[in-house]
Amino acid sequence: MYRLFYNPKVSGDILFGLLAPEKKTDRLVRAGDLVLLFSQEEWIGFNLFHASRVYPFPEGGIIFAPEEAMIKALNAVLVGAKASPLLAQEPSGYAVAKIAAMEEHPLDEKAHILTLDLLEKKLTTVSWYPELNVGDEVVVALDGCILADGSVFHSFVSRNIPNEASLMSARELHLGDAPGAYKVKDRVLGSDFFRGGK
Repeated sequence: MYRLFYNPKVSGDILFGLLAPEKKTDRLVRAGDLVLLFSQEEWIGFNLFHASRVYPFPEGGIIFAPEEAMIKALNAVLVGAKASPLLAQEPSGYAVAKIAAMEEHPLDEKAHILTLDLLEKKLTTVSWYPELNVGDEVVVALDGCILADGSVFHSFVSRNIPNEASLMSARELHLGDAPGAYKVKDRVLGSDFFRGGK
């Protein structure tokens, strides 16, 4: 998985690419306007200066699901610098799930334990969002998803309860400021929220 970020108002005309955001950069390789970031011998990211010369990247910050033309233009630069090309249809890490069951958390009166239905699998998580109901369709971050702040969601166990996914808010998805979990309707369960398919 990778994630692209572009916000010229904040960072100037630089496209940031994250491939392994939890690893520490210890080596840089510059090739013209492109800087490749490495952790030991592993390629973990890149910075592309004067990015608007390569493609008219959307300026909203995070790019959850880059279109093929964007990746094709970017790959021309990466391959020219002897870096591996990015996959054009890389999953976003965000999926549509239905709340199949909900119960009160035995140790936290403000939380609920949720069973999430993604058609081909069921996941368990804990949520503190209000106004959730069985049958609601929500957007979740899956294990390994690179989030909007550049961190990575990892499934974990807390108080003996698995948290195998994380419910997302509109703000976390850059889709407005509405409070609570972001709900959708009539989407294919388990499908990639940003890609529109599995």
